[in-house]
Amino acid sequence: MKLSVLFPETRDVGRVTELAQQSEDLGFHGMFLGSAFGFDPVMALAIAGTRTERILLGTAVVPTWPRHPIVMAQQAATANAAAGGRFRLGVGPSHVPVMGMYGIPFDKPIRHLTEYLTVLRALLDDGRVKFAGAQYQVTAFLDVEGGGRPPVMLSALHEQMSRLAGRLADGVLPWLAPLSWVADVIIPNVRAGAAEAGRPAPPVIAELPCILSTDRDHVREVAQRDLAIYPRAAFYADVLAKAGIPGADVCQTEGWSDAMIDAVVPWGDGDALAARVQAYLDAGCDEVVLSPYGGGEKTLEVLGDIARS
Repeated sequence: MKLSVLFPETRDVGRVTELAQQSEDLGFHGMFLGSAFGFDPVMALAIAGTRTERILLGTAVVPTWPRHPIVMAQQAATANAAAGGRFRLGVGPSHVPVMGMYGIPFDKPIRHLTEYLTVLRALLDDGRVKFAGAQYQVTAFLDVEGGGRPPVMLSALHEQMSRLAGRLADGVLPWLAPLSWVADVIIPNVRAGAAEAGRPAPPVIAELPCILSTDRDHVREVAQRDLAIYPRAAFYADVLAKAGIPGADVCQTEGWSDAMIDAVVPWGDGDALAARVQAYLDAGCDEVVLSPYGGGEKTLEVLGDIARS
């Protein structure tokens, strides 16, 4: 079973290596690391790549606006070389409030990402690029040996972004997407975008938080405490509302409803978590990534059992 694990940003670089080693020992297909305002996840995973042998290591996700695609290509190629070809670069536009903190306008994200991925892929594929677009006008080359070409994965939830991922990305990373939304919106649009580009559809890799607990009150408490930011973010709120999840119409002010938790936060015992993973795989996902909340080491062990099944 292609089950990977996602850890939010941690403030201890050494801990990232420990988590990567532990995830490898437990049998996970891959490990992803979040990106916020602490240390750089690409650098941290490059270090972890020198201390592991099998597990895939990826970012989920690095915001594109603050990093020029030439710089991103250099970082990704370097991390991939350090990890022996096991690095996966997950990128995305982030959110309007976050880019506001950088002082960067969140303007025409589809155009931005189309140009960004075009430049990034050319450098990683061919080692050189000459591109003149509305945002980027670049002539550059990349000279990094070892590791090969790292896959570039794009975060996507809505129709246009999914089609763009189908055209230009090597993988698609939807976070907090209900099962029906993945099956009815994301996967069909990824396939449509790939068909437009005359290429095979890239893998869709569903990412979800999970809670190992059969106590609904505890699950509700963990979601409201540790995942409070997500229903208040416009992109996630919009998807939950369009998917028809009860409570989503007021989630930006009221937070999680039980129905929203049930839709995008797998919870319960090990069998329940395994069933949710299998449901996403059956819907057409190529891989599932779970981010454990509220359960500590026990949750990782249970997820490892699922990964090895």
